[in-house]
Amino acid sequence: MKKVISFAASPQNLIKISTIDKAFKKYRKAVKHIICHAGYEDDEETSLLSFEDLDFPRTAYYIPVGFGSHAAQTANTMLQVEKILADEKPDLIILSGNQDATLACGITASKMEIPIAHIDAGLRSYEKYNSEEINRILTDVLCEYHFVSEHSAMKNLRVEGMDNNIHFTGNTLVDALELYWSDMEESNVRADLQLGEENYILATFHQLENLESEENLNHITEMIIRLSSKCRIVWLLPAHLYSISKTDKRFKKLPEMVTLTRPLPYTDFLALMYDAEAVITDSESIQEETTYLGAQCITVKKYTERIVTMDVGTTQLVGFDFEKAGKAAEDVLKGILKPGRVPEMWDGKAARRIVEILMGEIDEETEQ
Repeated sequence: MKKVISFAASPQNLIKISTIDKAFKKYRKAVKHIICHAGYEDDEETSLLSFEDLDFPRTAYYIPVGFGSHAAQTANTMLQVEKILADEKPDLIILSGNQDATLACGITASKMEIPIAHIDAGLRSYEKYNSEEINRILTDVLCEYHFVSEHSAMKNLRVEGMDNNIHFTGNTLVDALELYWSDMEESNVRADLQLGEENYILATFHQLENLESEENLNHITEMIIRLSSKCRIVWLLPAHLYSISKTDKRFKKLPEMVTLTRPLPYTDFLALMYDAEAVITDSESIQEETTYLGAQCITVKKYTERIVTMDVGTTQLVGFDFEKAGKAAEDVLKGILKPGRVPEMWDGKAARRIVEILMGEIDEETEQ
């Protein structure tokens, strides 16, 4: 029996790996699939608490990444991954994500001559000194199998000289969205937040350049106050900000048309996005979700690696221009929408395609 280990360095990537695990069940007599989650156990934002409503498969290993510099986190993760790989002796590892822990797993497996497959390979934001961009590029260099979710990723890999074993398989996150669609439809989040039938804009920010910048956080607050004169605003705060929202003067001045909420169970969050007039965010993963859900997404970032969500989907990229973001939201309220459609191969079958390709490779190796 062959052995495959999948590493996920965030709950969002664990969602993607869970779809891979479901696809491997068809081959459970031939392959043992093991899941490892690398995370920050004391960090509520990267814990699994907001995903407890999902049917996650059992995680065999938890790797505490620890805190500190990028080098420290990478080194700490490498030491722990090395022990797991030495004990388990897998035939292949699968990576998902662009975190330091993702790169650490890739470097360690490569040094131990274990083949590597990368989900969402080839994505690029073209931010040269961005740590996540560095992790994306280096992880792809280490991999034998590149599974891509959009055409821009295929082009990037070929331009960079990695033109072997590129497979256009679609987006595994969409597989999960289809799986939990009925749970999303049955969500009571509107009633829980006392929204009734009124329209609302959903706002959520988590990037450090926004949360740790007093100037940016003030701009966000001012934008939300302006928009609240035209529409209900649901502002989903990170856990640490929500905990001080009752006492922080910045949040105390918010009008009644602004509803503050802590991080929600995943299916409730999907339901909020699905029903929203628009979503204002700085998250790349939300760009994927809103594009599939058909929700208008206004992304407050200079760059994004999710090019297809702009070219084909419903994402508008406005840079760190909160006034422009507010105006884009006002346009949506006036009925001026960005046309979008579901990208090619985002059909809920990505994990199945990935696993079938890998099983073909495993069978070929076995015959040899």
